Amino acid sequence: MGITEQILTDHATRKDGEGVTWFTAADLARLGIRDALFTVMQTVQHTLRMRRARQVVESHGCTDRWSVQDAH
Repeated sequence: MGITEQILTDHATRKDGEGVTWFTAADLARLGIRDALFTVMQTVQHTLRMRRARQVVESHGCTDRWSVQDAH
C-alpha cells in the first residue's frame, strides 16, 4: 500500500465530524512512514490533485502538522 493510500485509510477511520484529520510526525511513525512530515504532505497533496480526489491537504500555517479534509 502506498503512502497516500495509508493516509487516506487512516483519515477514513480518524476524521472528525467535519471530515478533517490532522497528521503529525507521531502519526506517520505509527503508520510506519519514515519520510519527513512535509515531504509526505507534498506527496499526498500531489497525488490527490492528480486523482482529482474529493480530499484536500492543508497546513493552515502550522509547521508541526497538516490535515486531510473531505472537500464539500
